[in-house]
Amino acid sequence: MAVKYSSYSMKKRLLALCVLVAFFVCGITARIFYLQVLNNDYYIKKGLTEWLRDLPLSANRGMITDRNGVVLASSHTTYDVYVKSADVEDAGSVSKVLAESLSLDYEDIYQKISKKSQSEIKIKTNIEKELVQQILKNYQSGICFTINTNRNYAYDEMLCQILGFVGSDNVGKTGIESFYNTYLAGSDGLKLVEADLKGTTLADSVTYYENPINGLNLTLTIDFKIQEIVENRLKQAMLETGAKSVSCMVTDPGSGEILAVCTLPSYNLNDIPRDDMSKLNLLSRAATITDTFEPGSTFKAIVTAIALEEGVTVKTDHFYCGGFRIINGVTIRCSRRTGHGSQSLEKGLMNSCNCVFMDLIQKIGLRKFYDYLNKLGFSGSLGIDFPGEVSAVLMPESLVTAPDLARMGFGQTISLSSLHMMVGVGSVINGGYVYQPHFIKDIHTETGQLIYSRSATIKENIFSPETSRIMREMMFSVVDKGGGRYAKVDGYNIIGGKTGTAQKYENNAIAEGKYIASFIGFAPIEKPKYLVYVTVDEPQGAYYGGIVAAPVAGDIFKQIFENDKDINENLLGNQNAKTIELDTLIGMTLTSAAGYLKEKGLDYLIQGNGDYVSSQIPAPGVMVSEGDIVLLKFE
Repeated sequence: MAVKYSSYSMKKRLLALCVLVAFFVCGITARIFYLQVLNNDYYIKKGLTEWLRDLPLSANRGMITDRNGVVLASSHTTYDVYVKSADVEDAGSVSKVLAESLSLDYEDIYQKISKKSQSEIKIKTNIEKELVQQILKNYQSGICFTINTNRNYAYDEMLCQILGFVGSDNVGKTGIESFYNTYLAGSDGLKLVEADLKGTTLADSVTYYENPINGLNLTLTIDFKIQEIVENRLKQAMLETGAKSVSCMVTDPGSGEILAVCTLPSYNLNDIPRDDMSKLNLLSRAATITDTFEPGSTFKAIVTAIALEEGVTVKTDHFYCGGFRIINGVTIRCSRRTGHGSQSLEKGLMNSCNCVFMDLIQKIGLRKFYDYLNKLGFSGSLGIDFPGEVSAVLMPESLVTAPDLARMGFGQTISLSSLHMMVGVGSVINGGYVYQPHFIKDIHTETGQLIYSRSATIKENIFSPETSRIMREMMFSVVDKGGGRYAKVDGYNIIGGKTGTAQKYENNAIAEGKYIASFIGFAPIEKPKYLVYVTVDEPQGAYYGGIVAAPVAGDIFKQIFENDKDINENLLGNQNAKTIELDTLIGMTLTSAAGYLKEKGLDYLIQGNGDYVSSQIPAPGVMVSEGDIVLLKFE
């Protein structure tokens, strides 16, 4: 019995062992199947990281061009220099070649490449092809190169705040470069070389490439010719006025397209002052979009349009100006201390009479006025495709007093950006449409395939065509016979506009002697094609918008017209205007000087509070045209 039991027991044990072995084999087979089949890609990639060393290949950043294909920003191929420390045979020779070719410190390079803790050491980025060729003449084992790209801006300072710039990582940091970075950047590639665990390149190494995908190209709404005109004229204005800064924006009021924009002082995009961040932050601000200010009398165009649309006034209504209004016990003065007397609505706009607009806004009423501001987009975002857009600074409706509302009527106690003014006045003159402002026209691949095309976007329709027509007529009169005369262009009787002069505030108080002079104008009258807004911040000497900003806008219009064949078809000629040699008015009282100017068919503005004229612009002896404005200074 014992023998039978022992034989039976052995068979059971053998069977169990076989089962165990079979189970083990199945487990190994399943694991191999998992590793080799199911998870094959993962382990191949993991294996590659052990014996492949990668170096980056940068994608070419997309181009930025103006609406006509003029290249504003582009990328060109450069090279980054690396040293593979494991492949270096003579650290001294490698350091010498690189130091001499790249003008770097020998000891610094030697210390870097002598450390074996890193497989690849970056020596210098963005070097040109000529330097690569110089290094290759004395090539030493361990030196390698990768392709990179360098951003180049074709016109240095031109459009600098709008284009923006990229960082050392080729990522957009400001402006269009930042807002559209996803489209411009593309996707970087890799260069892979076979190496052992120490990073030494294998003798029979094969190099693998994962090619970069280049970025998309952007076409902007900007017109290079107009941009050039604007920038050149603003540089001249800076010299003429001694201003703290000057800005200009040009748009197509019938589409919201931005044709030109500039703020001076500016900076060179190819020589960015990165060592002074406070200076860079100041100069790189697109002030026309990111900063607000009290617009002053240019805002009267918007108030007038609202009053006409609401039916609280008509063009022929008359108003009396005695030089001030008393609102809830607060005296608020007109720009002319002696008053304008009785005048029509059109004449009030031409004279920029504060009293007229205090009356108008009270008739409109606070709630209705704020409704229009909301429709214009002033209480939120205008939706421009640009970073840092600022909202208008509006008092909470519940806190607005009667004197506050009266001052809003002539552009005080409200703070707007230049972009707000362009959208607002644009809607006044274009038939009543609020267009979304934008910079992008289309996006396409480097081979020309269209990816996206932008069309005009209407956000609101707030003024009737009739209101818009009346406003264009009255704003034409402002330039033809009113305070905007210095924006007139000889031979072209097609400009309308409005001047503005606003005091600045510092620490919640009026900053004595600091003003923003401005002019906003459009052309042609019937179908406006160009809207131009010029602001001059803290001009020295004369500070009225009609004297300081209007001539700048006039010069910009003149050069735009000269390059526009369609506009020249509207050439009317203005060769018969009566010219007058201006006498000296210095030493005269206001009454005597005003009488002389009226007799000659000239208008005037007053600056200062003295009893006698101390100086005048234009100077004595200058030839002026009938209807021109003379600035009388009193000290």
